[in-house]
Order: sequence, then C-alpha cells, then structure tokens
Amino acid sequence: MLPLQILGTARLNQKTVFASLRPALVRFYSSKTAASGNKSTTDEKIAPLDPAEDEVPVTFVDDENLQEAREARIEMLRNKSALLPQHRNMLIGRLPYEESQSWIHETVKYKRMMLGRYGLESSGVDPRVAFPTKREAIEKAEYERVAFPHTLKDMMESNRKAKEQRKAVIQARENEIAKKLEKLDQWTADLNARIAKKEADARAAKDRKDRLVEEVRRHFGFKIDPRDERFQEMLAQKEKEDRKKVKEAKRKEKEVLMLEKLKKKTEQMEEIVPVEENDDKK
Repeated sequence: MLPLQILGTARLNQKTVFASLRPALVRFYSSKTAASGNKSTTDEKIAPLDPAEDEVPVTFVDDENLQEAREARIEMLRNKSALLPQHRNMLIGRLPYEESQSWIHETVKYKRMMLGRYGLESSGVDPRVAFPTKREAIEKAEYERVAFPHTLKDMMESNRKAKEQRKAVIQARENEIAKKLEKLDQWTADLNARIAKKEADARAAKDRKDRLVEEVRRHFGFKIDPRDERFQEMLAQKEKEDRKKVKEAKRKEKEVLMLEKLKKKTEQMEEIVPVEENDDKK
C-alpha cells in the first residue's frame, strides 16, 4: 500500500499527483522485474526521474497559490453583475482601486475625498492630508479677508436692519391698504352714482330724440319717411332749438346757484360786522 497522506481540501492537479507517485511506482516495478529477470524491459518502460523531480515529497500539502486561485475563481463566479472591479467595489462600499492607476490618484484632493468617503481603515490614506498646509491656510485666510471683509457681528447687525426695513415697508403697505378699504364703500357708491348718471343721460337723450321725431311728424301732419330730406332738415332745426333751450336752462340754473352763493356770503358778512362793532364798543 502506498504511503500517502492527504492534508487539507485544496484541489491537486494531475502533474503533482503523478510526480509524487513516480518514485514509488519505479521501486514497485523494479522489484517485480528483478524477480522475473526482465529488468531491462522495466527500465525501458519507466525512465528514471530528474533530480528535481526526485525531490518532490510524497506527502500532499496545501498549495497557497492554488488556494488563492481557487478563491479568486469563486469570487469571480459570485459576481453576477458584470460590473468592472472598481465599480463593484464602489457599489459595496470599498475603495475602488487597491493601487494607484493614474496621477490623479496621487493628488491630495483625491486622497482627501477617499478618506472622507471610505474612512481611515478602508481608504488606507494618511489622515494628515486632511489638514491644510501652511501655504493653504495663508491663502484661505487671505481669500476670506477679501471675500468677507465684514465681521460676524457687523453682518448680524446689517441683517437685523434689513429685516426691520422690510418689516416697515410691509407695515406701511398694510396701513395703506387698510385706509383704502375704509374708503371702499364710498368709492363703490360714487361709482354706482356715476353709472346711474350715465344711464340716466342716455335715457334722457333717447327720450329727447324720440320727442323731436314725434314733433317733426306732427309738424308735417302726415306720415313721412325719416330718411326724407325735409324730415332731416326739420329734425335738425328742432334739435338746434332744443339745444338752445337746454343751454338757456343751464344758464338760468347757474344764475340761481350764483345768487344763492352770493346770498349766503352776504349773510355771513352781516353776521361778522355786528360782532366787530360790539368789540369796538367794548
């Protein structure tokens, strides 16, 4: 029986197996052919091993390379997404590249990004790159001095004043709207009065037109076509006379108003004069 001992569960290829069994097979067939006197035939069938092959141990041990290749193949078969390795690493929250693939991966900005995204242990980045250098600190301070010249207290005060100003504008607008709403009823009444006056004037003009047409018809004493020239001439004459009457009525109305105003003014003057005489007597 061959002295074989199998350790581990690693898969062994055929070359390793035959290389380990070859010395035992040579000794086995040599002993058989020595007994039968046919040693030369056996030597021709099985050639001696090379010195390097004689050193192969009989005991089977785990081959690290085979184990790593097996695990890599299993890991590859597990990946059903067909994603690239770097994309799959990003998907499962690992560093995309284990080694730098471009000069960009050596920049401080990229290292800071990897450190912030994957943490200290997963990224393998020196945490000192997260802190600004002396030159960067000076440039940052100069930028802030130029871009933000005001202090925090000044900006807070300016913001407070701006809020108060906006609040005052809103309050003034609300007060103006409230005052206008108070006059809304009066404006509505005035609008309705103007509309009613326009409608009354339109009705009066229509009634006056109808009245003039009827007067022209009674003047002729017979039915006449309104498109007739005689009818049109008489209608124009009647309208002219009517306008004179309206104008005269307005003039008289103004005279009446003026007389009333003069009367009121005279009464006021008469009331003032006795008061002054009384004062002089005193």
